[in-house]
Amino acid sequence: TLKGKKFIFLQHGVIMHDLSTWLNNVSKISLFCTSTLPEYNFISNINSPYKYSHEVKLTGLARHDSLLEKSKKYTKTKNILIMPTWRNYIVGALKQGSVQREINPNFVETDYFKYWYAFLHSKELRIVSERYGYSITFIPHPNISDYLSLFKIPDYIESPSNTKNISINDSVAKAKIMITDYSSISFDMAFLHKLTLYYQFDENEFFSGNHTSKQGYFSYREDGFGPIVKTQEELLNT
Repeated sequence: TLKGKKFIFLQHGVIMHDLSTWLNNVSKISLFCTSTLPEYNFISNINSPYKYSHEVKLTGLARHDSLLEKSKKYTKTKNILIMPTWRNYIVGALKQGSVQREINPNFVETDYFKYWYAFLHSKELRIVSERYGYSITFIPHPNISDYLSLFKIPDYIESPSNTKNISINDSVAKAKIMITDYSSISFDMAFLHKLTLYYQFDENEFFSGNHTSKQGYFSYREDGFGPIVKTQEELLNT
């Protein structure tokens, strides 16, 4: 039984957006782990939207230790890692009493699908791979897993749909460049002193309040780890 046990919130990454609407409703957290000083200050500050204070500690992420060691094996690897996050408003609602979600029958009509599908199938991306010797890996957020088959991912791109037991930690360790939209996984790349490109074709909608997070302390333009682009043309020419 978990009754009487302490709840330690380890996180899966650095909190860069405002997740207080979700986390303030989580069962009592005894220890709230953070990884960076701005993150720690944002969550524990007296004016913070979060309800936590003394529970918040600056501990770092244990996975960064192994990530650093793994990356030493891939110094000569040329890989582009594509890791977009998800959108609450494009996936189905949670099934009652379950962590599983309903399927959104209109997923292919979303900008998310259209933009990422077009990029994955662009001839320019294939040219980059063939001409410059880069392998390509596509790992979207787990909440997009149910829709992976719709992307009809080209054979030359590694993804969970065509590669068994694909490891996110290994993929980050061997990546030379990351392409994401708003994912905090970019902090892992920054920890390894690697470049991230932010493909933010739907910035206004993402921060409109329809997603599970709102704009936090982190500004992609002032604090980000690489350039921000809005169009596929900009992304491929960066």
